Amino acid sequence: MGTRHRNGFVLILVILAAHATAQSNEMIDAILAQETASVGSAAYIALAAGELINDDTSPDRAVVVAREAGWLPAEADPGDDATFGQLAFLLMQATEVEGGLMYRIFPGPRYAAREFVYRRWSPERVAPSAPVSGRFLVRVTGNFLENTEAER
Repeated sequence: MGTRHRNGFVLILVILAAHATAQSNEMIDAILAQETASVGSAAYIALAAGELINDDTSPDRAVVVAREAGWLPAEADPGDDATFGQLAFLLMQATEVEGGLMYRIFPGPRYAAREFVYRRWSPERVAPSAPVSGRFLVRVTGNFLENTEAER
């Protein structure tokens, strides 16, 4: 990883930590280590970013909160692989960021993912159904928070 990318990654972690006030370093380390992030990790990061859960909330509880809000299907399991669309949708819903026309008409993972690519909150073009790594999850969340601060 080049110095520029490393410095950018550190900046994103600092931004994420600032938004998720006292978020557990152990939890973030565990998420970063996931080769394929779990739905529980995506829900935890998104709901923490939206300040809808405390830093001591478990990923399992974050999934329950997201299911109750209608942001995840009832059958979503915390251990399932998280997709880019799920992450994008959870972040937009938890932080109440409005999307474009198609997202407002059909809110859900598909158009949330498209919004992330269009607005360049994602560093790369990713299919809504593609699984994401823990590092990607944290990086995209940092990009999203940094770029939407003015909207919230």
